[in-house]
Amino acid sequence: MPVITLQLGQCGNQLGCSFFSTLAGELSANDYGFDAVNEYYRAGPDTAGLYTARSVLIDMEPKVVAGARASAAASGSWWRYSSSGYLVMQSGSGNNWAQGFHGYGPRVHEAALELVRREVEAADSLTGFLLLQSMAGGTGAGLGTYVAQALRDEYHSAFITNCCVWPYESGEVIVQPYNTLFTLSHLSDLSDGIVLLENEALHLTCARLMGIPRPSFADMNGIAARAMASVLLPSRLRGPTNSSTTSPLADLVTQLCPHPAYRMLTLRAIPQLPPASIDFTTFTWPAILKRLRQMLVTGSVLEEGMDWSINPHSPAGARGTGATCGSSPRVNRAVANWLVLRGQGAGDVDVGEFADPALTSAWTVDPLSVSYNPAKFGRCLMSASLLSNDRRCVGPIERMQECAYGMLASRAFVHQYEAYGMSISDFTACFARIEDIAQRYVRL
Repeated sequence: MPVITLQLGQCGNQLGCSFFSTLAGELSANDYGFDAVNEYYRAGPDTAGLYTARSVLIDMEPKVVAGARASAAASGSWWRYSSSGYLVMQSGSGNNWAQGFHGYGPRVHEAALELVRREVEAADSLTGFLLLQSMAGGTGAGLGTYVAQALRDEYHSAFITNCCVWPYESGEVIVQPYNTLFTLSHLSDLSDGIVLLENEALHLTCARLMGIPRPSFADMNGIAARAMASVLLPSRLRGPTNSSTTSPLADLVTQLCPHPAYRMLTLRAIPQLPPASIDFTTFTWPAILKRLRQMLVTGSVLEEGMDWSINPHSPAGARGTGATCGSSPRVNRAVANWLVLRGQGAGDVDVGEFADPALTSAWTVDPLSVSYNPAKFGRCLMSASLLSNDRRCVGPIERMQECAYGMLASRAFVHQYEAYGMSISDFTACFARIEDIAQRYVRL
């Protein structure tokens, strides 16, 4: 069933272009069938017989959207962006969440929904929307949040999943603590699932594991896009019926977010290898799953540098306030996990270690789902991905909130938000909401 992607702001548009290129490459390399292509692309009369991405591109500056469209056109692949499926203006949002949400949001409301309506009408059915956005700036964060709200109002029953790029902790934008927390606070009420893609982790993956000394945003987007594709491409659900996952996005969100208070998702995908090393690597399922499980146990999103001493059944594992926060290590705990296996023998792998009750909350009815596909992914003979509704989000949230509280105490940059109708009460209400989200995960 079709999914419509919205690429919002500079980050969202660059990530979206990489995502569709990655999907196209995998769909070309393996026979996933027409339904897999139809989920994210459509046959379009405006692209010279090529497929059109089911996507709407939105930015308040024209340069990045033009670049994404040109990149797709020059790729030599079988897909393009629609010649009319984009919305741009001539000035940005000034890295101001309030300007994006309260300023540009109402101005582009009708035009944005009209573009979405066209894509919905071009689909024989609709699973939902995949929103790609940054949390640090004004357009992706502020306007992106406004668009998510408009979609929720207009399409009540459609799934809305947000893939949000969490900013560097060192700071890309000076007001990013405000922008990030406002975005997260609103999306937690609007979205069915929020996948956090941490810039810090993407950068370290490129530098330490991919051998890229000075990673660019294009390199980092490539890592994120491959991880996203690894769970969103078709796979067959293990179980009594061994049924096909007819709509991966809907299945994932439904299974992983059974409670409205828990929407935060962490994506882990391995092996993380430089392309030149793949042909010289020996793949075994026990080795891959051992590393992926320890990533889950420790809350790590990197395949290296994990603390192997943390064990869900050791006394030390029961201390502290979380694997990603507090002073004492503790086993990461999840509401639910979805394990996706791809490659040789994927349907027969023993995944019993991931069903350990110590890794999930006691109240979860169905804590582990497993799906597989025998097709290789990213040229790897074997690969595994894990999408988890877990505690990983707590550390980044608490550190960002600490920065935001410090800024608000001196009323730093508050006037920029007040210029668009916001007040101190909006800040305090947002921070209280974020504190509530973090504490729920701490108590898992």
